[in-house]
Amino acid sequence: MNKELLKQNYYQAVNEKWLDKAVIPGDQPAISAFLELHLDIEKTLMDLVAKWNDDQKGLNENLLKFVKLYKMASDFEKRESLGSKPIEPVLKKILKLTSLKDLEDNYQDLVFDSISLPFHFHVMQDFKNSNNQVFYFGAAKLFLPDTSYYQNEERKQQLIGLFTHTTTQLMSLYGYQPEEINQLLSEALKFDSLLVPVTKSSVEAADYVKMYNPLSAKEIKEKIKNFDLIGKAESAVEQSVDKLIATNLDFINAFDEIINEENFKFIKSWMIVSNLISFSSHLTDAIRVAGGAFTRALSGIKEARSKEKDAFYYAYNSFSQVVGLYYGETYFGPKAKEDVRHMVHEMVDVYKERIKDNTWLEDETKEKALKKVAALSVHVGYPDELPKYYEQADIKNYDEGSNLLLESIKLRKLIYKDNLNRFNNPPNKNLWMMPASMVNAYYSPQNNQIVFPAAILQKPYYSLEQTASENYGGIGAVMAHEISHAFDNNGAKFDETGSLANWWTEKDLTAFKEKSKDMIALFDGVETGYGKCNGELTVSENIADSGGLRAALEASKKLPDHDYELFFKNWARVWRKKGSLEYNQLLLTIDVHGPAILRANMQLSNLPEFQDYYKLSKEDKMYLAKEKMVSIW
Repeated sequence: MNKELLKQNYYQAVNEKWLDKAVIPGDQPAISAFLELHLDIEKTLMDLVAKWNDDQKGLNENLLKFVKLYKMASDFEKRESLGSKPIEPVLKKILKLTSLKDLEDNYQDLVFDSISLPFHFHVMQDFKNSNNQVFYFGAAKLFLPDTSYYQNEERKQQLIGLFTHTTTQLMSLYGYQPEEINQLLSEALKFDSLLVPVTKSSVEAADYVKMYNPLSAKEIKEKIKNFDLIGKAESAVEQSVDKLIATNLDFINAFDEIINEENFKFIKSWMIVSNLISFSSHLTDAIRVAGGAFTRALSGIKEARSKEKDAFYYAYNSFSQVVGLYYGETYFGPKAKEDVRHMVHEMVDVYKERIKDNTWLEDETKEKALKKVAALSVHVGYPDELPKYYEQADIKNYDEGSNLLLESIKLRKLIYKDNLNRFNNPPNKNLWMMPASMVNAYYSPQNNQIVFPAAILQKPYYSLEQTASENYGGIGAVMAHEISHAFDNNGAKFDETGSLANWWTEKDLTAFKEKSKDMIALFDGVETGYGKCNGELTVSENIADSGGLRAALEASKKLPDHDYELFFKNWARVWRKKGSLEYNQLLLTIDVHGPAILRANMQLSNLPEFQDYYKLSKEDKMYLAKEKMVSIW
């Protein structure tokens, strides 16, 4: 550690050597502690599938399906010989549509064939009753990553120009002629522009409770005359649907002005362009590479994935939970699992203590907060159950008359039908939202549940070889971070059952909102070296980081051999990151997580123990006056 820097830029002081030597892989926008673990896991799994490709002995049925799909994806000669032919049935279904009525009549078939549409239904837990699942309804995403990109005319024209250029190259590979490309793109962009005024920005979407806008069937029918949304929902689940949850009321209110016969030609062209892009990864290598060019340019990624790596991910993304379960069971030992479980329960106990000792909550609110912590369910390593659609999947290879695009549509249809079958049924809380092989963790407010996949339970986050203080500064803080999400500006609105309910006294709720504003102010406008942090966009994650770091430090301080510096250093170490300028700037616009350098430095500066341990003064950049510190949990 560079001790001369530690009082000025602790993140730089700890990670200086790594930042100097770290190389961003050509097919990635960044390198980080997260990505280093991911790349190690990626190599392990790619070596495994190469081995399984030759010998499938001992593999279960689901892994056999994964290997079969991988064999198809890695048969580059066959993919080349098929060209763009596999997408022709998709395009024919779009081209035969001549009116909005046609779209309505064929809507369900188009959905089941995974064809991109301008709006969609999805079954999720009812925010007001977490033990039931209902229909949510929303619009398609924009071509650019956020509404803010459309507000600056110069920036908008630059990115629309880039989108037009990369998509023109892609459509040329499909065989479209210049005049046809120009017309389709012009009309598709016209429809995209109609969606911009009724699309939430990333900041607006970060407050996801505002996604919950229940409308009765009667209200939907009164608002929307151009499309029978309730009828389509009812035919999909073959039962009555008495309400839809609109994720965006602006879109619902403007639906008939956007989705109408006059605009149908724009909708149809948008569907053609969107599906040429979304299905590009299923075809030849040239089409696959061209299809990802715009996304790579936005993130500053220098090159596309290799054919070999892309073939692996093609199959992996379809069977990620299956492969993840194998990874978790094989590489995550029982000793580590037990140790991690112990740490989680320690974090829960610390949180209970911190709530009891809280100085700004009234007893009534404390009691309900403690009830929520006590009801928290914890999942470590790998799930006990996988979604049923894996068992239902029936992979057919080229010799059996299939192709990659068709197999993808078949699997997506199973997934969508599985989603529809959840309607008006309680959720299965044993199912995970991510595979055990993903370097991540999450909190589900609707289930009041935290999940720690096996993949993140490695050094520098966690290791039996690290000191306990280092582990608390890594995985301990991540654990407490996820617990903190139960009490961030979103999670705090849900009760111990996972239902949207106000369990706060009016006084405490007002105090919490004020403290949230203080957290916004602490980060808002802080320079990162590639742009300023948006405190409002990142507030929920910053609240969770702050609560997680404080709770983990509390646990570490109870150790007989607690070491402040090892704790602080590992916190800074786990957020090390080196990214392209384009990617870092993109994240400032769309990512609810704070920039890595601020997650390390600002959160440490916000700790009294950090200030005291290093004896910081006003002359030090890491200094933060105690009266300016924000302590919520």
